[in-house]
Amino acid sequence: MSSSANSTDPNVQAIRESFGRAVYSHKTHEKAREQASRWAAIIKWVNIVLTTLTSTTLISTIITNQKALLYTGSILATLTLAFVIFQLSFDPASEAERHRATAKALWYVREKYIYLLTDMKVAPGGVDVPQRRDELMEEIRKIYDLAPDTSSRAYRAAQKALKVNEDMTFSNEEINNFLPDSLHVT
Repeated sequence: MSSSANSTDPNVQAIRESFGRAVYSHKTHEKAREQASRWAAIIKWVNIVLTTLTSTTLISTIITNQKALLYTGSILATLTLAFVIFQLSFDPASEAERHRATAKALWYVREKYIYLLTDMKVAPGGVDVPQRRDELMEEIRKIYDLAPDTSSRAYRAAQKALKVNEDMTFSNEEINNFLPDSLHVT
């Protein structure tokens, strides 16, 4: 089954909507990656500071033989151990990598949507729209099955990037901004 690529065609509208959702999901995972990367850097520095303080305090205890430093060192060692356990339980660096991989996969699907819309416009009779649409939906489903959860904070950051900063957009006019001229819908 084929379809012409005009703005009133239900297939065009449905594919444009799916494209818009993929744009939002892509940007949300990018923002989640940024947030997780920042969190990972903070955790790394806290770990360095705690380990340094613990080591310095315990070495000072050996040199000065002061009990107060021994107690302080013991408390710092306990905090450092607790922090290491926390790090092992919540790995923001790994989470950032998973968001990065998801964003890359979604970017690829976004590009496929653009090419599908292009093919529909250039060769309306030569495109099996329902089949390609369903293939893209299945590809997105597989990506979402493996994707890490995003937060409302990441979504708000993506929303700001897309709507305020106009990184990408969702309305017809805004989608037209990042589609080739031949695919613009008025």
